Amino acid sequence: MVVVDGRAQSYSGNVHEELKLVLVLGSGFTVRRRGTTFRAAPGQLVALHPDDAHSGAPDDPGSARWLIMCVSPSLIAEVAAPEAVRFGDPVIRDAGSAERFRAVHGSLYRPSGPPGSALTHETGVLELVSTLAGHAPGGAEDERGVARRVPETVREYLRENLARNVTLDELSAVAGLSKYRLVHVCKAWFGLPPHKLHLRLRLDRSRQLLRRDMGIAEVAFETGFHDQPHLTRAFSQAYGMTPAVYQAAFRGAGWRGLRSKNVQYAGRVPE
Repeated sequence: MVVVDGRAQSYSGNVHEELKLVLVLGSGFTVRRRGTTFRAAPGQLVALHPDDAHSGAPDDPGSARWLIMCVSPSLIAEVAAPEAVRFGDPVIRDAGSAERFRAVHGSLYRPSGPPGSALTHETGVLELVSTLAGHAPGGAEDERGVARRVPETVREYLRENLARNVTLDELSAVAGLSKYRLVHVCKAWFGLPPHKLHLRLRLDRSRQLLRRDMGIAEVAFETGFHDQPHLTRAFSQAYGMTPAVYQAAFRGAGWRGLRSKNVQYAGRVPE
């Protein structure tokens, strides 16, 4: 799990495998997903479900802050089916859910308490997910059957072949669908066509390697970019900072390196 408390930033085309919960503070925030724009007022909670590309921007970058918690699919599965936390409107307009989130986030970001508090923290997260599941309408028809099997197959294949130039013909054969149907299913589930999903998976892997202090040129090679400048351009466009700045932050400038097996405590570094 990743927990962040920091200055809100603009981002474009982000996709992730976790349920990303964001409490907006200090300024309103705009989220755009699948051609639709959603507005979150200060103090409102935003729930961005896994595998769906989205962009966001604060109204006032100078005052905007956010609290972020990324909840893994395995933890969600302890409480509910994946479709139980998929939202048509990502803005949760229930003040009680926002307050519950703030309390759970605070306990994770600044952990303290007697022995056994780790169990309390995890229980708090599970109860929060259960609360959110009560606000979700459930999965839509196009998220069932083939549309639920294929995304996982596609994502895993692309992840296993990050450094290769995977073709649509190849991916179509792996998924067992026509190219047209494959693209349709990917867009319906991820909000991205296969090639853009591949890029996002490569960028996500590059962040992991950068946090392990791997050289940027080697990261570019490992994740299938032509060279270091190619990685730098794609990374900067996606996250608003270069790989070098991102890595430096984790070396100390913006990273308070308190980590545990299940939780990472972050400063002002993109999650």
